[in-house]
Amino acid sequence: MRPVKPSKRARNPWWVLAVIAIAGAMLGSVLANAIGQFTYLSWLGRSVAVGLSPPVVVDLGVMTVTMGFTLRLNLAILLGILVAAYVFRML
Repeated sequence: MRPVKPSKRARNPWWVLAVIAIAGAMLGSVLANAIGQFTYLSWLGRSVAVGLSPPVVVDLGVMTVTMGFTLRLNLAILLGILVAAYVFRML
């Protein structure tokens, strides 16, 4: 009887993909900041921010809760996430 070989999905859980995607987004952000200074590549640094601005503040008297979330996207960040997903597939 032949041993059952585990699939690639069993070896790479979803949280590994999340960590790799976040690392790719951070690398893309650094790349956008570095390359965006050149006039002919400035389009890589243009970003769109989506979220709560200003954050929601709930004052309960005893404590204050502040809730906020902002997602900033640009082409370099998306390219970083795509490269990270490709690397994940290669693992």
